[in-house]
Amino acid sequence: MTGWMLRPLAAFLAALSTLACRPAPKEPGARPRSTSEPLAVTRVDAALGATADSSADAPSDAAPVLAPLDADAALVALPVQGFRDAVVSVPIGAAEPRPIVVALHGNFDRPEWQCDVMREITHGFAFILCPRGIPRRDVSKSLDRWEYGSVKQLQKELDAGLSAVRERFAGYVADGPIVMTGFSLGAILARPIVMGDPARFPRVVFTEGGSDGWNFKRFKDGGGSRVIFGCAQAGCVPKCRGLAKRAERVGVEVRVADGGNIGHTYDGPVAAAIQAEWPWLVEADPNWQQPTTSPERMPR
Repeated sequence: MTGWMLRPLAAFLAALSTLACRPAPKEPGARPRSTSEPLAVTRVDAALGATADSSADAPSDAAPVLAPLDADAALVALPVQGFRDAVVSVPIGAAEPRPIVVALHGNFDRPEWQCDVMREITHGFAFILCPRGIPRRDVSKSLDRWEYGSVKQLQKELDAGLSAVRERFAGYVADGPIVMTGFSLGAILARPIVMGDPARFPRVVFTEGGSDGWNFKRFKDGGGSRVIFGCAQAGCVPKCRGLAKRAERVGVEVRVADGGNIGHTYDGPVAAAIQAEWPWLVEADPNWQQPTTSPERMPR
């Protein structure tokens, strides 16, 4: 058997081995949300697996073969030029390009927490970029709490972070639209960013924020398509259902993920409600189709 015939077989066997070693995903909301200790984050420098060797005997029209993506941890720290390190959830085992999800945390929050919950929601399928923002200056540094500044400042940090993800994980990041998600302050600041470029962020998940100021016709005309509003307080649900009716008149599909009246949060029941709607959100996006080479799978 020739070398170019053996390499796809080796990549397939490596993917099966990765699957056998992977632990089952945690249930949404299972992370230690109340602890004051940050989640462990590995530096990204050790996160990439090697690209499978390609030699002259391989067919010239064959697509590049990627080794299953490896990492020392699910969440890695990513240096971002001009800003503090972001956190990235890595789709461990991916052997084909994967899409990007942006996850913006709330006020007095941490990017590690947001990345952890979004990884659970998506079953680790995508790259999840969680920009860090700026430190809260009204509390002790030991609390490790963060916020964001202006929309303009966040836009610059987001653009730099997306460039850093694509550069560091070159070959593993799919081209095409990005799913924008945000909680509370993150959702509020993300809405004008989405409205400024709906084609770039056509699918959106905003939890406990970001429901004001929508122009659904502008969103639709610019390339936007689907929105999930996540609710964890009673007053959020009727408001967002009203928004859904407005959106439907101009062809934008909106669903409300009702987590019950549990308080201003993004994990637990509200994360489970968003997870149930996620396949609908990314439906028909080819970057979210089930691969045959990776242990990480989106729920049907």
